[in-house]
Amino acid sequence: MKEIQNNQEIPIPEGLEQRLSALVDRLEAEENERKAATLPHRGREARLRGAGLRVAGKAVLAIAAAFVAFAFLVIVPQVRARQDLARYEGSYTVVDGRRIDDLGRIQTDIREALAVAQLAEASVPSSDFASEAERAILQAADNPDMQAALQRMLKNEE
Repeated sequence: MKEIQNNQEIPIPEGLEQRLSALVDRLEAEENERKAATLPHRGREARLRGAGLRVAGKAVLAIAAAFVAFAFLVIVPQVRARQDLARYEGSYTVVDGRRIDDLGRIQTDIREALAVAQLAEASVPSSDFASEAERAILQAADNPDMQAALQRMLKNEE
């Protein structure tokens, strides 16, 4: 065998070149057949994997929807109830000598007291009562300067 020097081409006999070409063509054909035979299998795996991902995605969406529904049905009303009671912070009742300042426990008492106050306000004629009270205050003041000061104070309240 001669060594190849200076990148010289070695001539390949004609019959050998045709055989090599035929062998390469046959190997490529076999490889293509093998790939074609396995494609449906790979496609099925991909479909199964895609189906699994779709099921997992739907499960995640269902869990998220359940959480949102839980939040709107349970958590939001509790927060609103706390906000409604927050304006009565510091209120308390005394039962059997014990002070109860837990707004959750006394909210019915607060609502009853508000209802009674609204009934009392509705039963008192507001404009006549206020006018008579102002007139009585002004008549009680003997000094004209004092009456003028009281009138200015009453006008500022309006």
